[in-house]
This record gives sequence, structure tokens and C-alpha cells, in this order.
Amino acid sequence: MKTWSTDTLPTQQQFAYWREVVHEAFAALDPRSLGPDAGFSSSAAMQQLGDLNLARIISAPQTVSREFPHIRSDPQDRLFVNLQLAGEGHVRQGHRDAHVPAGSFSIVDIARPYQLRFDGPFELLSIRIPREQLMPLVSAPNALTARTIDASSGVGRVAAQYMRALAEGGDTLQARHGDDDLHEHLCSHLCGLIARASGDARPLAGKHASTLESSESFVRAVKAYATSALADPDLSVHTIARRFGVSVRYVHKAFTAADTTAAVWIRAERLKRCAQDLANPADTRLVSAIASRWGFGDIPHFTKAFTAAFGASPSRFRRLQR
Repeated sequence: MKTWSTDTLPTQQQFAYWREVVHEAFAALDPRSLGPDAGFSSSAAMQQLGDLNLARIISAPQTVSREFPHIRSDPQDRLFVNLQLAGEGHVRQGHRDAHVPAGSFSIVDIARPYQLRFDGPFELLSIRIPREQLMPLVSAPNALTARTIDASSGVGRVAAQYMRALAEGGDTLQARHGDDDLHEHLCSHLCGLIARASGDARPLAGKHASTLESSESFVRAVKAYATSALADPDLSVHTIARRFGVSVRYVHKAFTAADTTAAVWIRAERLKRCAQDLANPADTRLVSAIASRWGFGDIPHFTKAFTAAFGASPSRFRRLQR
């Protein structure tokens, strides 16, 4: 993860540095401060997951513009999906102008001029994705940008939670699963959720396609979140339901359509991580410590489950693998 912060600089140098950060981290853009002349406290943390570029921004009031000269000097065929975490923003592109309150998100096309405005301090999760990953999924691409997409309920909420899960678990996903296939799936799932949340997704064939796609999208979002939280011993169907604002029954129903249950999937993923650590010659921790690291508090239960899954006790598995 790469980070930038103006807080270590003298106040008179902070905004000039922030302009450089915006250009380096995102694209050729023109930020303008809307606050007092002295001081511009801002920070950004960025990580890369394949074609996805995720940045968490905490910053002071400002406008950010991208005009034709910027596009000519730095052409990019990408989109920014901006999830408003705190504060509020305004986005303008083409003939549309939208107000984006906290908890909602919007999309801008980097290949066309646009302007963002934040009248107060704000926090933003900005995700840069390739145009070709999202645009084919929507029926009216020209109507996708500079709109407020509600993330307080429905698929919009699932999409926003998925974005948060990717940002929170990005380091783990990259460190432990740094393969292109996984990153491609993450990007594909995110784009599917965004298209669905926009209410403009291309329809699938079949009578129950809409319900099926929504259920599959929810399961993918849960798996992305759970993957980043496997070490949490409290991770369960109940915590997942609270996290996504749905009922426990809905979680069970969605996973039933995927021919498993959330609890079974979580246990299998945890056992898989334990097996990876046990097979690692450099890992000298006790079996109980490895089990605890991946959320197993009951060691006899862990031993029984591991033996059933891998055909050998954890200790024997470690000896055979090494």
C-alpha cells in the first residue's frame, strides 16, 4: 500500500504537495482549495488489485476538475467509482449534476471532462476500473456517469459493502492470493454489482435471472468480505447479516442457492489457510497458534474438522508436508 500525507509539511506547502499527489496517484487533474489559505490537511492510501486501483482519501474542502488539456496530456480509458464515506460531494459531467451524500456513490468517465466539488471535509473511497469491464454490463452507458447511486439498501448496499471489503482486505488478498485470476474475478464481481446497483444492467435471459443474479452477487460480496475477516473468531452468519444489513435467513437462502452454507464455506476457507501455514517450513508456530490465528478457538473441534478435511491430523499433516 502506498500512502501520502500533507500533515508532516509546513502549512504553506501542504496544498502544493497535495496537487502533486493527485496528479501522481490518480490522473492529470486540477484540484483547487476551497478552504483557508493556510493549511490543507489531507491524506491518501492506495493499493492495486490487478486492474482495480483502490484509494481511500481524507481531505479538506476542494474542487477537482479534469478538462480537455488534462485528457490530452494524460489519456486514460478508465472510470472512477467514488463511494462517499463521510461528508458530501457534488459531481458534474456532461449535462448532469448530482449531489452525492455520505453512503452513496457516483461514477465519472476519465476520458471526458468532469468536476468534483467538496464544500467541507470529506472521506472518499475511489476505485479506478477499466471501462471495458463495466460498460458492456449496462444497457445505457452514456447515462451511467454523474448520477447518485443509493447505497443504503438493496444491491447498492451490497455493492458499497463489497467496495469496503476490497479496500479493507486488499493487503491480505494481494499478499496471500496474488494471482491474476482472483483479481480478474474481484473486478468482474464488482462491476456486476455496480451495474446492478445503477438500475441499468443488461437483463439476463430467463424468468428468474434477476433474482438469481442478485443472490449470486450477494454471495460474492460476502465471500470477499469474509476472506478479509477469516482471522476474526467472531466471524459468523450473524455478523455477516449485521454487516450487510440483511436477515440471517436471507444469508442462508443466498448460500443455499450456491449449494453450500456460509458457515461451511467459512470453515473450509479457514482450514485451507491453516493447511497453507502448516505446510510452510518457515512457520514454526504451534498447531494451536495457527488454528487460533485463523479463528478456531476450540482446538479439539479444529483437529477433528482438519482431519476430516485433509485425511490427517494437523501434526501429521505438517510432518508429511515438510
